[in-house]
Amino acid sequence: MAIGSVLLVGLLAMAPNWAIVDIPYPESAGAVEAHPPPTPQAQVAEALAIHARGKALAVRKSDIVDIKVDGPHATARLALPNYNEVFQLEYVNREWKVVRPE
Repeated sequence: MAIGSVLLVGLLAMAPNWAIVDIPYPESAGAVEAHPPPTPQAQVAEALAIHARGKALAVRKSDIVDIKVDGPHATARLALPNYNEVFQLEYVNREWKVVRPE
């Protein structure tokens, strides 16, 4: 009887360390679908915002207007109170890059 009690106490002591892997979690199945990939227009706006910040311009995404995407090419206008310019971007190596201002 004493050996059985020692084994039972030992098993209960190890229980918190056991990994529970067989319990299905329904919220984890839909996690991939919860955040759809950003649209090409949003990707272009983000790339242009990063480029403008590199040029020391204070840019919000609302300052980037007239975004037109045509396959791997895009144009977008950066409209600030003291700065207004149209940029051409290209989709290269799975990211948008500013090619040149028009």
